[in-house]
Amino acid sequence: MSDYLFGVLAGMAAVLLVTAIAKWRRRNNPMGVAEKAEYLSQRRARILPALAVIFLSQQASFFSQMSGSGHVSAEKAKISAWLVLSALLLLGLATKGFWFEKKEVRDLIDDENTRANRNEAMRWGFLFAMGTAIAVYILTMFDTVTGREAVHMVMSFGIAAAILRWGFLERRAHKDA
Repeated sequence: MSDYLFGVLAGMAAVLLVTAIAKWRRRNNPMGVAEKAEYLSQRRARILPALAVIFLSQQASFFSQMSGSGHVSAEKAKISAWLVLSALLLLGLATKGFWFEKKEVRDLIDDENTRANRNEAMRWGFLFAMGTAIAVYILTMFDTVTGREAVHMVMSFGIAAAILRWGFLERRAHKDA
């Protein structure tokens, strides 16, 4: 099995394990649809900024050892983990999230305010991605940047900005409610 595939599978296994643990912890706490939607919405507001910080710290680790590390298999595992986390964050941002919950709960969580917050976050993510692309373009005038490094930077800053913005908007919405 290649290192890349192993990294992707390990990332997917970690996500499934975290989901299973979260489901197991709430097994004895029966809630109605509205209560569950409110609980999950508040949990999302708390976890999004933390996810963005985890994502950015992972990127700091990657960029500090960007070239010449010599450990090709470790580098592939890091890139695979980044790719899985990036895809999951993008899917969570682009959808209602909470994929393992009932449709009724997901529909209640995705109210008009949440959709507006998510659209604003996507706008910020796009602007940060374009700003990073401009910065990379300028950087290439002075230093060599590979295509993979450029894509990594653009995606990392765009996703992190969107997730952070959405988290802060959701927290503010819950505080004002």
